[in-house]
Amino acid sequence: MGLTEVYRRLQEHFDSFPLRFPATESGVEIRLLKHLFTPVEAEIASVIKCGYVGSFDTYETLDEIFNRVKHLGYSKDEVEEHLDNMARNGAIMGSTRNGEKIYANALLIVGIYEFQVDKLTKEFQEDLDQYLDEAWYPANSDIRVRQLRTIPVGIKIEHENPIAKYDDIKVLFEQSDGPFSKINCVCRQSKDLLNEPCQVTDRREVCMAVGDMAQLYIDQGHGCEIPKEEALHYLKKNEEEGLIFQLSNSQEMIFVCSCCTCCCGGLVSLKQLPNPADYTSSNYQAVIDEELCSRCGNCIDRCQMDAITLIDFAVIEQKRCIGCGNCLIGCPEEAISLVSKENSGIPPLTTVDLFTTIEEARKKAETKSDIK
Repeated sequence: MGLTEVYRRLQEHFDSFPLRFPATESGVEIRLLKHLFTPVEAEIASVIKCGYVGSFDTYETLDEIFNRVKHLGYSKDEVEEHLDNMARNGAIMGSTRNGEKIYANALLIVGIYEFQVDKLTKEFQEDLDQYLDEAWYPANSDIRVRQLRTIPVGIKIEHENPIAKYDDIKVLFEQSDGPFSKINCVCRQSKDLLNEPCQVTDRREVCMAVGDMAQLYIDQGHGCEIPKEEALHYLKKNEEEGLIFQLSNSQEMIFVCSCCTCCCGGLVSLKQLPNPADYTSSNYQAVIDEELCSRCGNCIDRCQMDAITLIDFAVIEQKRCIGCGNCLIGCPEEAISLVSKENSGIPPLTTVDLFTTIEEARKKAETKSDIK
């Protein structure tokens, strides 16, 4: 099998996952795969099933993968060595369960890109940016189920109105058995490579993984394990700096991204829209009590979506509010509160449920396209 054919087969395999990985006329997707996989690794990865971050139940054992590739002539030890190398490089997911090594292919986002933390090169980032703009975003734009959900900050405050448990960052941490891992933010590292440093924070170790995803990061050296109390400490600092909390769009907490509108690709695009609220998975919106508002302007400084203006009192443009709750922090009059949206929804129970929903949404979108 020729080299181009090896990588094309891998691209086609990736394209069968819940989120598309289409071919392009420019061939940038092949360059991207070559950054991640040697030809031998690409052959092996082409038969590994797609797994989901945060769920070891979707991974496969070494024996299962070896039985599928042994016809290629590699020994079991050689296959294990290649799998471990791919996992260390963030090209696939690899960890251990009950003392047994397990592996899975990952989606490009959230997955392979995030696993490039501390390993990014300018060449990889440039090819990734080209591929996202040229093919990945357009190909997946009709899949309306989003991977991420914006939830309110609230490590340090008591919300006036009830917040659902799956949207309450304090409750999620209290209920989690861990482990917890702190991670450098790959989005901010990518901007550093392009000499466009974050305008919101000087820190890079601002993201967290929890449970199986944290264990994966710990096992592969992508992040380091920390106790729950330290994780909460980091989140408090993120909240103080006005970062936006985004979680996997399921009821289980597997990671917490602390985002901004200058580095996070999704939020950068979202902010450019006239109505970000319509394209955000969020169950809340902020409201201001005009009688309590003192016109101090703190909320305007903290709002990254440019959703607040100051007239006789602070006014929130609801079509721009994504319900992050950052405007509540530091309001001296406690004039701001969060309320549930009329169209608030219940996220899927688990990560597996989330991607089952995404896969169903993809099939529906493809059916509609075929009908047209």
